[in-house]
Order: sequence, then structure tokens, then C-alpha cells
Amino acid sequence: MKQEIVILDPSLDQAVAIAKYLKKFGNYKIIGCFDYKKLGILSKFDNHKYFDEIIFQELNHLLFDKYSIIIPVGASSALNYFKSANICTIGEVDFKKENLVVSDKIYMLNLCKQLNIPIPKTYEHKQKIEKFPVFCKSRYEISDTMKIRKILKSESDINSLPHSEVIIQEYINNLSTFGVGFIAKNGKIITHFIHKELISDPISGGSGVLLEKIDNKQLYNYTSVLLDALNYTGWGLAEFKYVPTRDEYVFMEINAKFWASLEFSLLCNPDFGKLLFGIEYPAKPRKYFAFINRLIVTYSWHIFRYLPQIIVSYKSISGSWRKLLVDFLNHWAGVFIKKKK
Repeated sequence: MKQEIVILDPSLDQAVAIAKYLKKFGNYKIIGCFDYKKLGILSKFDNHKYFDEIIFQELNHLLFDKYSIIIPVGASSALNYFKSANICTIGEVDFKKENLVVSDKIYMLNLCKQLNIPIPKTYEHKQKIEKFPVFCKSRYEISDTMKIRKILKSESDINSLPHSEVIIQEYINNLSTFGVGFIAKNGKIITHFIHKELISDPISGGSGVLLEKIDNKQLYNYTSVLLDALNYTGWGLAEFKYVPTRDEYVFMEINAKFWASLEFSLLCNPDFGKLLFGIEYPAKPRKYFAFINRLIVTYSWHIFRYLPQIIVSYKSISGSWRKLLVDFLNHWAGVFIKKKK
């Protein structure tokens, strides 16, 4: 009899990646669990093939009593999970509730200052802003959808923000974001994978559309120092930006959850699959990886700039060029019709 494993937030890309690898290399009954309040999302969910069953249920003691393995994937499900538990164990890896302190970005910026890790210039008051544009983001990582990431071009943009729990920082005119995915135990990195986002959606900062596998000792060292100071146990992603004018990498945030580009990490570093899910498979390292679903909706001209890399990465994308073209045209036809109305 197959062991049952429940994946929360099954519509997220990282949830689909986990289900895909468990389906292909594991021996589990894979159950996708939506919050019962999100019943309407089922009509938009098109990854049923990776799940043996889809359920709608609130994350409560009934779910904990019924299933021994529950995987919180997104930020909101992780927060809800740790209202009822202090630890989440998946395979050989424990994730401790204390990790969620990284969701407070002000706390993390102050910690970086103590550890001499560079951070972006951060403005405590709008009166101190030296020049526009500036970058604005939510202070707390409390949801996968209800968060702010945007470029502000004037003081009126700041005044129009919906609430005061935001951080305003210098705008770094470099589209690339660097991510260090990791599994750590008692502050020590067990395994990791580093990528560079060549294209993001939205451009101001979001999920990677086209990623490049890289090695970077400085980013690894910064991440290692931070995790040691936090005594971090679990999985996560540390993000950095490169500031050309200062020739330095600056810390942006740590996401105490499975990251949106997890599939690239699983593909290139099988240690993630082995440690977390007890599955084994050969490494298939790729230099580039494009996410077809994000590629369809991204209108950045950088797609054309990086077209050779996208073509090279295509072997790691499911589907066909014909389907990609049809989906792309359908998406933008819908956008055009909506604007005309």
C-alpha cells in the first residue's frame, strides 16, 4: 500500500514540481490539498495528472490526525501549519517553526548589519529618500498573493500605498536576482543550489522565468553566515541582488519555504530529492532552465535577448513548441480583447 503524502497549495509551481518528482521516482499516493475557501480555484487547476487525489479541507487537527506527511509549500500554508505544530519533518529533514523569523524583513536587515553583510540602502522615512525611483516591498512574508513588490517613481506613488507595513529601498538597476536554495541543520548547510534569474515576472521582482545555474562562493558564504546566526534548520531560499555601481552583492531576503524555482534545483541536485522525499534519480544538470507557464505571460523584451538560452533550456520543459506558441497567442489575444472592452 502506498504511503499517503499531502501537498498543500497544490497549484503553486513548487508544489507541482514536488508532485511530479514523487510521481516519477517515488511510491506515494499524492494528495493535493486546497483550503476549503478556495473551491473556485479547481476550474483553473490544470496539473491533475501529478496528483492521485484533490481535496478541499482546512488545515486543522483533523488533517494532522489523518495524514502523517503534510507538506506546507507556500508562505501562507507554512504560517497556518505552524499554528498547530513546532516542527515539520519531511524525509530526513526537519523544518523548525523558529525559521519563520526571517519573514520579518526589518529583523533580517538588522541582522545583516551585525554580520557585515551588505544590504540595499533602506529609507526609514519617505522624507529621507534621496532620489526616485525606489523599490517597495512588504515587511512581512505572510502570503503568496497578498504582498507588495513594486517600483515607485514619485512621492505620490508612496502616498498611494495601501498600508504602512512596507520597506522602501534604493532601486537597483539590475534585473537579475540570485538565489541560493538550501537545506540546513543547526545552522549548517547540508546541500545547496545557486541560480541567477535572467528574466523575472514581474520585472520588478518575482518568480524566475529564465534561470541560469551558477557557482558563487561569495553568495554561498553570505548564506552560510546568515543560517549559522539564525541556527536555521530546514529548507529555504536566500536571495541577493548585484549592485554594479558598488560592485557588491546585497541581501534581499530569505524565504522560509519551498521556492518557486524548486524544479530547477531538483533537476540539477538530486540530494534535495533524496534528503526530503527518499527518492533517488540521476542528476540532469542544465545550464539554463525556462518555466514555460511563466514564459507565456511575460512580455519582457529580454525574452528576445535570451532566446538562444531559452531554446537550449527547452529540453527541460514539458510540452511542445506548437503548444507553447498556441498558448502564448491565446494568452495575449485574451489580454488584447480585455483591454478593448
